Amino acid sequence: MKFLLIPENNSLSHIGKCLSVMDILEQRGHETEIAVTKNHSGFLDDLGIRHHLLPDIQEADCGGFPTFGWFSKVGLIADCIHEEVDLIDRIRPDRVVGVFRPTLYASSAITGVSHDSLICGCMVPEFREVLGFMGNEDRIEVQKKLLANFFSFAGTRLNEAMAKFGLPAMEDIREVFVGERTFLWDFPEFLPLATRGNMLHVGPIALRHWPYDPFDPDRIVKRGLPVAVISFGTCTCVMDDAVVRRIAGLLLESGYQVIIAAGGRKAMYDLESGDPRVTVLNYARLTEIFPHASLLVTHGGQMTVFEALRNEVPVLTMPFQPEQAHNGVCLERIGCGARLIPSTLFYGLSEDYVQAFQRVSDDDLKEKIARLVDDPETGKALARMRQVIARYSGAEAIARALEGK
Repeated sequence: MKFLLIPENNSLSHIGKCLSVMDILEQRGHETEIAVTKNHSGFLDDLGIRHHLLPDIQEADCGGFPTFGWFSKVGLIADCIHEEVDLIDRIRPDRVVGVFRPTLYASSAITGVSHDSLICGCMVPEFREVLGFMGNEDRIEVQKKLLANFFSFAGTRLNEAMAKFGLPAMEDIREVFVGERTFLWDFPEFLPLATRGNMLHVGPIALRHWPYDPFDPDRIVKRGLPVAVISFGTCTCVMDDAVVRRIAGLLLESGYQVIIAAGGRKAMYDLESGDPRVTVLNYARLTEIFPHASLLVTHGGQMTVFEALRNEVPVLTMPFQPEQAHNGVCLERIGCGARLIPSTLFYGLSEDYVQAFQRVSDDDLKEKIARLVDDPETGKALARMRQVIARYSGAEAIARALEGK
């Protein structure tokens, strides 16, 4: 069979998920193709991976998460759909797999080629919680209205673009993230979700073919200090380097040695301080580092979080967008992590979270670190979650499903 994979380009992690699935499919004798934006073409060139170029609505503002800018230009949305249709018609795959790709719903319908989706549970219509908030927290109704306003705006513009191709309008924009089969890379023990029949929890997807920096774990073990990892993923979210510097400083004061995973961002790679207790890696092989780690501080990206949980590493989150903020909520709910900032209203900018972080005192942040790590219940919860994650094999499960097995 021939498969075409098209990721949304706001995060290298989405491309990495595609590469992992492609690797399994090719091992099983299938033909695979991938399409990315020009901005990420060089990344795949460096890996020696043949690919196609496609425009992306994300290029409207290069945002690291869905923004009003992504959906502001109906013409751009229609152009992206048109380019996807042309590529699908040229390749004629048996199936197309989209990763967080909202325009693929339309191009699949136009071409008649079956479309499967790979997504997180909080982006499908069945998700009923309010991103970034827990239970009946103060201002949760305000956050709910802010998110509904965005979904309404994005849905209206997307429907206008689809109408150009004679496609019917949809009531809930999140339907574009649902394919003929929808693969969820999270799992119900982490994010409870009432799924429909065509949804399958495949679980975390380990990244393959990644340009990891060489690293000797024995070097950090010999120092005799507990290891804290700071990882803010590979998404293009606006991020204040001062946040990372402050967190690193507090961890050093708390007796940790620190590994900063830069995620390919030069600004973070330049955070090397000269302190021998600080190591900065451009692309860190976290699977080798987490077995030696005592703590992860992260933006809340799920693949990073799940790899930490697989190694029973407690997680502190400092988000830059609502989906990441909700992963902090989920971590607190299962007892495996904590949020560095309280539930925060999101008006559309990552700075909303940065400002909340600036309002938390150093003493409060250090107390959050100590309370999470020292609580014996954290260790028990992590042990339980490790057993849960062991039941999932993301890329392999997707490959089997694509084959109809």
